[in-house]
Amino acid sequence: MTFSKTAALLIGVASLGLSGCDKISGSRGADQNSTAAGIAGASTQLDAYISAHNRLIGTFGFYDKATKYREADVAHASTNGQFLVDAGWIDKGIDELKQARALAGAPADLNAATDALIGSMTKVQKHLAELAPYYSSKAYLDDNLARGRKEDAQMLAEIDAADADLKRFSDMIDRESIKRDTATLEKLKAEGKLLEYNRRLAMFHANALITRFTASKAPDAALVQRADADLAVIEPAIAAARAEATKAGEKEPPELHFLSSMLGSYRSFKRDHRAFNAEMMLESYNHAVEAANR
Repeated sequence: MTFSKTAALLIGVASLGLSGCDKISGSRGADQNSTAAGIAGASTQLDAYISAHNRLIGTFGFYDKATKYREADVAHASTNGQFLVDAGWIDKGIDELKQARALAGAPADLNAATDALIGSMTKVQKHLAELAPYYSSKAYLDDNLARGRKEDAQMLAEIDAADADLKRFSDMIDRESIKRDTATLEKLKAEGKLLEYNRRLAMFHANALITRFTASKAPDAALVQRADADLAVIEPAIAAARAEATKAGEKEPPELHFLSSMLGSYRSFKRDHRAFNAEMMLESYNHAVEAANR
């Protein structure tokens, strides 16, 4: 059992008060300044894409509304069924996507994936919004669900298309985040900024661990072995970050508590494969992201 019908929030480099590799000390010529500006622009647009992604998969977002529609099973339902059909806050995610798309710096394939996602997600949002009054007012009692059944196949096809586009978009921003986070880690370590380095290192491998499970239909020995390798990095990084915070007289970074809980749920899940522990693992990770973003 893994994280079916769930998704993980992504974390941007800006969320830990870091700037990636865009701030480089010392004098620079025009070409160097242009390059740094390009890196900063790419980082800004990537963070905007991450924020839009998290809005889409968050509370009252696409996954929530798509799941509720699918569970209604309109094609086979009776008028006594439960129909929780509405567009939620999908429009807010689309607005953030459009704002992020208006920026510059991200790779062309990511921008193209964004365009496709805006198109498919807009269809879902519009159709769900149109159907919402039909279900909320129980007008389906008057036509015995005739309209609902007539539009069901199209609604499901639109949800599936947006789901596929969101998965592609998520994979691409994960790819770009890994590139940026790797560069950031190298820079922080070289500069001796060990608190920030260990916070970022722990979150980097926590994301990798969660991604392995959300991308897998069933855990196998190889997946668990890779996840164990992430755990072996996360725990020492948490301890090191706590030690550095104490040394600096600072409060413990808030995400560390949730990362420890995530590891506890992972160990429980590895032992019993219970869905509850899988969900708690994902929930703890998402709380860590939210805590780091405050």
